[in-house]
Amino acid sequence: MSPGRRPSSATLELRHLRYFLATAEALNYGRAAEKLRIAQPGLSQQIKKLEEIVGTPLFDRTRRSVKLTLAGELFAEEARKALQQTETALLVARRSGRGEIGRIAIGYVGSAAYSGALTTMIGEFRHAYPEVELDIFEMEMLQQLDQLDQGKLDIGFIRPPVPLPLGIVSTPILFEEIILALPESHPLAKRDSVPLSALNGDIFITPRHQAGVSFHEHTTAACRAAGFFPRLGPQGRDFVTIASMVAVGLGVALVPQSLRSIQVPGLRYRAIAGEPVLAELAVAFRRNEPSPVARAFAAHARRSAAANPV
Repeated sequence: MSPGRRPSSATLELRHLRYFLATAEALNYGRAAEKLRIAQPGLSQQIKKLEEIVGTPLFDRTRRSVKLTLAGELFAEEARKALQQTETALLVARRSGRGEIGRIAIGYVGSAAYSGALTTMIGEFRHAYPEVELDIFEMEMLQQLDQLDQGKLDIGFIRPPVPLPLGIVSTPILFEEIILALPESHPLAKRDSVPLSALNGDIFITPRHQAGVSFHEHTTAACRAAGFFPRLGPQGRDFVTIASMVAVGLGVALVPQSLRSIQVPGLRYRAIAGEPVLAELAVAFRRNEPSPVARAFAAHARRSAAANPV
């Protein structure tokens, strides 16, 4: 093919680049064909086709030798880059499909951090998937579920019971004991454990949840089991706020035992006498999750729960 010939309209394929680079490295059609495990006439035909596509000779052929033309040398440099980029693209796509790389958004209720379950689970996931980017937000539970439903959040750490939107499921990862938060001035604050029935006349502070949800439900159910219906008073945005409200004497509260890590002047934590009352911490996610990396986290949560039965 003479220099300056108009390039062919045929499509350049990756195999053309592989055949060309094998020949450029060997500078011998026979050895290159053997390495590629194709017949030498077929290789010669493919190189000729490539030169037609490019529009200029890439090899200077004589009876005794094969050499790269200047165009061939320059083409070889770019061809290597193209094949390397292709391999990188394939690797990235495969790893993404396995959930090894990507980004996920995780919401959590504050008490998930106090319990250590949040940091432990995310730490284990980061160790297993170090290249996954995590965006983590403290977020009220119902807002988490709404954002999961809208696809704005991938994973939520929540405190059931709570109605789940259609298509959202949860896996329990921890059951922890519920304890009492009392003002230090309370008559029963000096006792190691307090019968819940002894608080019949007290005002109970709960999180801002509707009836039947999370610690609103835990409070009413535990008090009913103790023989009375609680006098529900003010509500707090989170457990730290509730702890402060109890400390200033606005009422008493049932809280997860992990809240003991939050120390507030004027506040005392006491065990509930009798059978332990337990609260669930769970990981919520979409049942039919399209994101491989979010599916990987959900699977990690399920494995972690199975390895550490709650």
